[in-house]
Amino acid sequence: MSKSPEDVLLQLIDDVATLHMASIRPDGSPNLSYAPFLLDENGAYYIFVSQLASHTEDLLTHPTVTIMLSEDEKNTRQIFARTRLTYTCSVEEVLREDQYYQNLLDLMAKKFGNIINLLRDLPDFILFKLVPKEGRFVMGFGQAYILEGEALQRLKPIKNED
Repeated sequence: MSKSPEDVLLQLIDDVATLHMASIRPDGSPNLSYAPFLLDENGAYYIFVSQLASHTEDLLTHPTVTIMLSEDEKNTRQIFARTRLTYTCSVEEVLREDQYYQNLLDLMAKKFGNIINLLRDLPDFILFKLVPKEGRFVMGFGQAYILEGEALQRLKPIKNED
């Protein structure tokens, strides 16, 4: 029995630990990078990144980013129709003084290990919250969906209007 699109989407989110992000450099050119992420119960993604990384300046300068989670190539049955999830997100810096900052880093340490505890006191690391505003999920040929509704959790099939 095949899985529902909702199940495949949840499995994808559960299987991957990093997201790809397309940010905008201060000069307006695109920048592609990746970061490990933590997902909260409201559908926001959190990344903890160094100011030495070019995407950090991008996120501070242009607080919009497109992120993508994609199926591992080794598990892909058809490389031209790889399962993937993309979101356009607003970007918010989570300040160290924020009441949730330490708790979020504790959750990251639980997910990613002691590296977070080594990085958390470094002054150049910034915690960002990426809040999805629109999304698209592709399972394969002819299986594309727009994400709608609260927390973008409802899948609406994209139909070819020929």
